[in-house]
Amino acid sequence: MKKEEFVKEIEDNCSELLYLSVKHILDKLYKEDETLDEVVNKDFFSNYRNYHLYLNDFAGMIYTKHNSSVNALYIEMCKYLKVDVDNKYTLEHIIMKLEKQTPAVIMGLENEDIQKQTIEYFSEKLVSINNSTYYNNNIDEFKSRVDKLQANISLVKNALQLS
Repeated sequence: MKKEEFVKEIEDNCSELLYLSVKHILDKLYKEDETLDEVVNKDFFSNYRNYHLYLNDFAGMIYTKHNSSVNALYIEMCKYLKVDVDNKYTLEHIIMKLEKQTPAVIMGLENEDIQKQTIEYFSEKLVSINNSTYYNNNIDEFKSRVDKLQANISLVKNALQLS
């Protein structure tokens, strides 16, 4: 399928914002008359990280003009592509994001309210990971990393005397 055909399909079947975002991404990657490989294209748009990578300069319009988010665009595209949102890419994204929130980083937050919000967010994400079908179906691949995250947040809660 040609790039412009795919973009036209998105325009006809999805929101204006998803159309503009897909066009923006594909304009960065392909010439107007290039042909897209259907499997590669589906895999690319199933990868949550690509939205953050290729829409970074488009974020202002997404958040302010359209009152939306990259996450909402990802969910809409997954529905269009008939891809489960609970997949390896989203799980990997969440785990990597939490791995950056080390105990030292959380303990180093000077504002107590931000510290508590960070801990609450971290805990909520761990619950969502444990409820993830993809995680539970592939637990051997991710368990050690998730266990380490659980240990880290427990360490922080104990240090701050939070339950």
